[in-house]
Amino acid sequence: MLSLKPRVRGGFSDRTKKEPINTIIQKDNLDERTRNKIINIIDVIIDNCDKGYKLDEFYNYIYKTVFCVTKNEIPYYDSDKRQNIIDGIKKDWQYYDILSFIEEIVIWYNKSFYQDLTGIFNELFEIECVGYRFVNMQITDIINDEEIKEIEEALDTKYSACSESINKALNLLYNRDNPDYSNSVKESISAIEAICNIILGTNNATLGEALKRLEKNGFEIHSAMKNAFISLYGYTSDKSGIRHNNGVDENTTFEEAKYMLVSCSAFLNYLIQIYEKNN
Repeated sequence: MLSLKPRVRGGFSDRTKKEPINTIIQKDNLDERTRNKIINIIDVIIDNCDKGYKLDEFYNYIYKTVFCVTKNEIPYYDSDKRQNIIDGIKKDWQYYDILSFIEEIVIWYNKSFYQDLTGIFNELFEIECVGYRFVNMQITDIINDEEIKEIEEALDTKYSACSESINKALNLLYNRDNPDYSNSVKESISAIEAICNIILGTNNATLGEALKRLEKNGFEIHSAMKNAFISLYGYTSDKSGIRHNNGVDENTTFEEAKYMLVSCSAFLNYLIQIYEKNN
């Protein structure tokens, strides 16, 4: 009998780290929950192929073109053909094998049924915090190693007010059950405001005024970089709700929040390096 137990993000087991659900960004691995959701989509695809009288065509493509096996190696029964796929996704394949398989399925399904599945998989990837997306029918990184390095460095800073804001921004962005993109942006900017206040010895200076005061106090920031972040601060002020109404803005996207997290992490690391170099 299948052994089941609750796996709730933010639940008691997750919060207390008794059984944490997974790392925040899935890049070099796919957890069981994600694999199961992929299997559920594959099952729907198989059902649609069966109803559309294309199941034999589907399995022939998978086994001969994707798995590259001979005719004699293809299982006789459809249930066995399906089970090989399920076992692969469930336990045998690496994350890159699964992503390669998904790409091939999407290409074949699009040609056979004239239906694009990329949106379905992109939605799954976003919900499950997978660091990849379909772009032009190919799966592509949405966050690279350098970006991850900047975030990790920002999380590891000794300035707790900064690292706590970056940590909040990260968790709000990649919360699989209840992502909050607008508040993620707000926390990313808060990390920069925090380091500016630390450098200035102030408490409540906003980013716009803090950057100007830093230069007046001899803290040199490249003009292009300073202007870029003043513009970003203006964006968060103009966006309805991000810096007003407790950070509520339903129009803020994952892409915007991710860009702000990476950019603010990198700028935070830059400001800390200059500050510590001169002190």
